[in-house]
Amino acid sequence: MHGLWCLLGQVPDGCHKGPELRARTDIGPGGRGLEVMAMSGLTDLMTMAKPNEALKARIIALLARGPDMCLQCGRCTSGCTAFRLLELKPHEIVCSAKMGFVEELVSSKSIWDCALCLKCAERCPQEVSPYELILSLRNEAISKGLEIPEALRDILMTLMETGLAFKPKKAVDREGKAYGREELGLPALRTGLSEQALMALMELLGGA
Repeated sequence: MHGLWCLLGQVPDGCHKGPELRARTDIGPGGRGLEVMAMSGLTDLMTMAKPNEALKARIIALLARGPDMCLQCGRCTSGCTAFRLLELKPHEIVCSAKMGFVEELVSSKSIWDCALCLKCAERCPQEVSPYELILSLRNEAISKGLEIPEALRDILMTLMETGLAFKPKKAVDREGKAYGREELGLPALRTGLSEQALMALMELLGGA
């Protein structure tokens, strides 16, 4: 896969067809020169997929800093909370987006395994945020009607119904006996927002 290209920070011989690979120089924040590569001639030799520049442009337009600023230093990956769960590491996700292979990312399990802890955004010396990129990829996946992982779907339903990310569990003593809130003399948990309040909130956020 092209994750190896990301690790090496270069494009191997024979991975692209034609002379379409070109460069231009833009002026980045603070007057710094930014070298941007147009990857329209690349081909993923494992899947024969071609970059989707239109989708890449739409995703990048939502970000404060695009993936072209990434140095592939790996600091985001070295501090990643979900490192062991990810098929593609944070710096590889950024590199894939940089090369235009966004459709593969949108359908990847890795964008849903991210813990959204923001460590990658804090650690990046270039202020590139894999976190923001992953959120944009999730939104794109939802807009395409792709399936959300069941575990995350359960969390969302619990959040809407109770206002809690996870369903309350009973306390268990050393003998293994379980106690509910009533048995412990604790007040019942309040339920989540009413349907009317949820609809009003969605409309306020532009989601209705």
